[in-house]
Amino acid sequence: MTDNKQSPFSTDLLNTAPTQHKMASAKKELSKIQKQQQKQTNKQQKQDETDNQIAAMGKPFWWMLLMFICSVVYLFPEAVFNAALTDVAGGRNSSEADLRAVELFGRTISGIGVTLLLADMLLKGKQVAKVSRALGYFALIAIMVWPTVFFGQKWLVDQFIIDASTSEERQQAYLSQVLRSALIQKSIQFEGIAYDPSKAHNATEKTFLSVFGGLVYADDKLINDLTDKKRMIMEKFVRDRAMSKFDEHYNNYHDFRLNLREKYKQYRQGSKQYNQALAGTQQGSDDYWLDTHNQVKQAWSKYQRGVNAFEARVESRAQKIAPKMHDYFERRNKCADKKKGNSRNRCFERLQKGYDKEIKKYSIPYIPADDWLIREEISTAENIGNSLITGVMTFGLFTVMQAVDAVTGGDAGFKDHRMVYTDDVNHYKNVLMVKMEPDFIKESGGYPLGISSIHQFRIHELTSIKVNKKLKQKGLNLPASWSITDRNSFDIAVSKKVRQQADSNWRAEMKAKGSNMPPNLSWQKFQKHADIQSRIRTKMADLYVNPTLADWNNRQFKQYIIEPNIQRKTTEYLNVLEAQKAEFADGGAFEAAGKSALRATIIPPISMSISLALVLLTVLKLPVKAFELVQAKRAILQPKSAKSTYIKMAISVSLIVAIFVVPLSVGGNHYTMKDSAINYFFKQMKDNDSATISYALKWLLITQPWVQPIGASIDRSLKITQGFNAISGPINRFDLAVLPEHDASQTSRSSSQSNALLPLTITTNPANARVAVMNIKPKYKAGMPLPAGRYDINVTAPGRESVRQWIHLTADKTSFSITL
Repeated sequence: MTDNKQSPFSTDLLNTAPTQHKMASAKKELSKIQKQQQKQTNKQQKQDETDNQIAAMGKPFWWMLLMFICSVVYLFPEAVFNAALTDVAGGRNSSEADLRAVELFGRTISGIGVTLLLADMLLKGKQVAKVSRALGYFALIAIMVWPTVFFGQKWLVDQFIIDASTSEERQQAYLSQVLRSALIQKSIQFEGIAYDPSKAHNATEKTFLSVFGGLVYADDKLINDLTDKKRMIMEKFVRDRAMSKFDEHYNNYHDFRLNLREKYKQYRQGSKQYNQALAGTQQGSDDYWLDTHNQVKQAWSKYQRGVNAFEARVESRAQKIAPKMHDYFERRNKCADKKKGNSRNRCFERLQKGYDKEIKKYSIPYIPADDWLIREEISTAENIGNSLITGVMTFGLFTVMQAVDAVTGGDAGFKDHRMVYTDDVNHYKNVLMVKMEPDFIKESGGYPLGISSIHQFRIHELTSIKVNKKLKQKGLNLPASWSITDRNSFDIAVSKKVRQQADSNWRAEMKAKGSNMPPNLSWQKFQKHADIQSRIRTKMADLYVNPTLADWNNRQFKQYIIEPNIQRKTTEYLNVLEAQKAEFADGGAFEAAGKSALRATIIPPISMSISLALVLLTVLKLPVKAFELVQAKRAILQPKSAKSTYIKMAISVSLIVAIFVVPLSVGGNHYTMKDSAINYFFKQMKDNDSATISYALKWLLITQPWVQPIGASIDRSLKITQGFNAISGPINRFDLAVLPEHDASQTSRSSSQSNALLPLTITTNPANARVAVMNIKPKYKAGMPLPAGRYDINVTAPGRESVRQWIHLTADKTSFSITL
């Protein structure tokens, strides 16, 4: 044996010893501890790296990257809003509803932008050292800042600009908007302004129209100079606008006229069917009469079957009863002949009980026993013969007793009849027929036995009653005393029924078409009917005159439609423009119109300038932020110093200069050239109002056309405004719930005129259209009373594209037309 060899026994013992398991477990535990230490080391290294980044840059790399990405993402909707605002504010046919929609979009995006700006400025150091803490602070800032900015913008504008405006400012804003519209319509021209509405409406023209209203509004001298020319301007503006769309209006009218003629053809066809229904009254009467006689025949057949069944049932019972009754009377005679006194009475009682028991077996009404007897008449000769025979047999005693009875007032033994019984089944059948007739009458519905012919059955009073009842169920109303022999009353009832049915079918058909007009109207009366005029009013909208006929040529259309509308619109504009300034003050008749004009004049240029500045500032800051990211990633970190602070300040100043100075130095367009009349407006604003505002508007007029196409292109690709419109409903309701429209809130401060409720009426073209007011709880009803203000109207109809728009309810305008 040597030391190098181990015995199998010792080897197995070492391998199975507890020490081996402990060593393996210790290795696993050591590996686990080493991994945890490595993980903690890596975590500490990352934390040290983050701390170094915070010490050098004030923020960790991941936070800077997040803010950079958010800035890039935010830039897209902000640029889209800028382009959309330009389209609306500079649009030739933009409505107040369009301005409201883009306002909501802009306030939503502004809230996001300010949230990102403040988060980037305020969150630094320990606040962003950990991801969870940084995101928590960011969420807190968003919750506080977004609603403040979203609602704050509206509140500040309403409180300090719109509501705080004077009546003179509102009237001036209204005139500036009218002049802007007149410029678009080429009703007026300003020497030196190269605006041509017939040319392509590009970004430059849109920006010019956005700014023009504000420039005119700020030029008091121009407003005063135009005071004496208001009527001339208005008449030409209204006429030019009406005539510029004359072909469009007449084509719409022509298409509607053709459609209405087709509707009249359908109406005439319906009237023809209605008349045919009335003309078939006699045929209808004959059909009803034939049906009535068929019913009588069926009832007669049923009656006959009932009589046969009844007779068979009586026959069966008579056959059973006949022998029983014959036996009963035989026994009763024996009781009478053989019994005397109490024995006789007991005999009769036993027979009566047996009779009662037997009668119950046949389910018939109780019949006294004597009713089964037959009355047999006794002749005088028989009475005399019987008396003589009896007298002889009694040796004259019976004759003496007869004489005594006659003297005392008796019948002297003479009888006129006697009651006999029989076993003839027919006799018992006849008795049962009489006794059981009430059962038959009940089974037959009231008819008695003995009706032998259909004629008797037909003229029976009960037949007329039953026929009348069935006819009443079919809608034929006949008098309760009507007889089936009265054909004339029957024909009159059928005529009424046919007319009622024709009228009912006509009304149902008209109701399905949303109308209630009667049949057989001529073309002229058809056109003038209230339902048709209502449809024409919906189609013609503001052009409608009462009545509008559907057979006018273009000359008549101009004479009866366009010219009255020109006069009406001119008068409406002049009523506003020539009104006293007090009418534009709070509570005045034109308060809402003045505020709306002021909002359309002032707010778009301000919002557009701020949005444009934010877009440009964000674009220029992105390279700086990207450079800081590269520094942080490459660990090119240097402690903060006064020099780096000055450098950042210099960069910020350079960016501002680049944004607000460079465009005016190197750019321009035909509106900002020295020989353009727009320079006159800028100079007037600079001299009389504010040089800063003049500079800002000129900067906007130059810079905006560069940026607007970019935002529009982004929106065409990403459909951002389309996506926002899909969620704008809840945002709009949320906005109105927190801050109602300032026009509606101002009504509480005015006189009884502003406190009065106004009837809201929405007219639309589909008869089955559904109208909903989205910003109030009550359901829409035509003429529903509401306070003056702005309302979000949604109109839907099966098979048509829904329309949603804002309307402004005022004392001057309570009816609105929305066409699907």
